[in-house]
Amino acid sequence: MKLEETSFYAAADKAAPQPGRECSGRLFLQERKYPASVRATSMISSRTGQPYLLVTCRLPEPPAWNERWPFKPAGSAEPLELRVICPGAGRLKKVREGKLAAWLDRLSGSREEMLLALTDEAGVHGLREKDLTEFCRLAPVELRRLAMNLEKEGQIIILEFSPLFLLSQRSFSFLLEKIAGYVESYHQKRPAETGAPLKKIKERFGLPRSILLLALNRLARDGKVVLEGEVATLSNFQTRLSGEEAAVLRDIESLLRQEKFSSSSFDQLVKKFKLHPSRLTTLLDLLLRQKKIVKSQEGFLLHADWLENLKQQLTRMKERGQKELSVGDFKKLTGLTRKYAIPLLEFLDELGLTRRVGNRRLIL
Repeated sequence: MKLEETSFYAAADKAAPQPGRECSGRLFLQERKYPASVRATSMISSRTGQPYLLVTCRLPEPPAWNERWPFKPAGSAEPLELRVICPGAGRLKKVREGKLAAWLDRLSGSREEMLLALTDEAGVHGLREKDLTEFCRLAPVELRRLAMNLEKEGQIIILEFSPLFLLSQRSFSFLLEKIAGYVESYHQKRPAETGAPLKKIKERFGLPRSILLLALNRLARDGKVVLEGEVATLSNFQTRLSGEEAAVLRDIESLLRQEKFSSSSFDQLVKKFKLHPSRLTTLLDLLLRQKKIVKSQEGFLLHADWLENLKQQLTRMKERGQKELSVGDFKKLTGLTRKYAIPLLEFLDELGLTRRVGNRRLIL
C-alpha cells in the first residue's frame, strides 16, 4: 500500500497542546497505526477556544472533512480524537493567519456552513461537485439537499443539479459589479463601438459561459446593461460617431429602406461605403440596437419599417379570410424575385409570422 505525505487542519475533542507545542505519535485509521506529527497553531477556534492543530503524516489516502481519527501522542496514555476541519492544508500556505483562522472557523461548523464556505472560496468560477466530494465525501443526494436549503435562504445559486455546480450569492454580487465596471471601462476606451463583446468579457474574467450569461441577464433585468446578440452595452451609453460616420449610417439605412429586403452582401456594403469590416459591423449593430433594421439567421438585412408594413399586409390578408400564402402570392405581395422571396419567407417563419406546411405557408 502506497503512503503519501499529507497535512491537514484538525480540532481536538478536549484540551489540545498549547499553541506552538508539537508532539509526535500515531494516528489510528481502520485498525492501522500511522506515525504522525501534531503542532498546535496560534490560531484559536472561536467556537471552542482551543488552538487548531496542523497534522502531518503519511496516509494511504487524503482525509475528508469531518472525519474523526484517534491520535495517541508518544509517551501518553490518553489519546486525542481529532476532527478533520480542512483536508489538504498545503494549498493554504499563502493565506494570512487571521484569514485562515476565520476560514477554519467557518469549516468547523455545520454541513451547510461548510458548503457555503467552500462555495464562497470558489469565487466567481463556481464550485463543482467533483471538488466538493473530494473535500467532504458526502453523497450527491445529501449535497443537493444542502445546496437546495442554502438556495432557499438566498445564500447560493444552483447552476446545475447533476453534477452539482454552485455559485455563492456573495461571489455573484461581486461579479455583477465587476462586469458592469468592465463594460463601462470598455466604453471609455472604445467610445465608437456599440459595446463590449461577450467573448471579451468571458476572456477577461475566465468565466464558464453559463455564469457569464447568468450575470449579464441579471444586469439586463436590472436595467444596467442592454444585450444585443453577442454585445453588452451600458443602458445609458450612446455610441460616438464622427460626422462622416453619421452620414454613412444614414446612407446605409436609406439603402436598406430602398432595397426593402437587402440584396447587398456584407462585402458589397464594405466596398460601397469604403469601410473597414469591423467598422461596418459596428454601424450595423447600432442600427440593430436602434431597432431600425432586423437581421435574419441567414444574414439578410431588413428595414424595420418595411417589415412592419409587411406584417400589416399579412394581418389584413388573414382578416379577409386568406389563411395560406404561396410563394407566388408572396412574390406578388412584395415584388421580390424567387431568389429573395424564399429566404424572406423563411425569415418570417423565424419571426413566427408564418409557418411552412408543404409548399405553402400558414399566416399566423
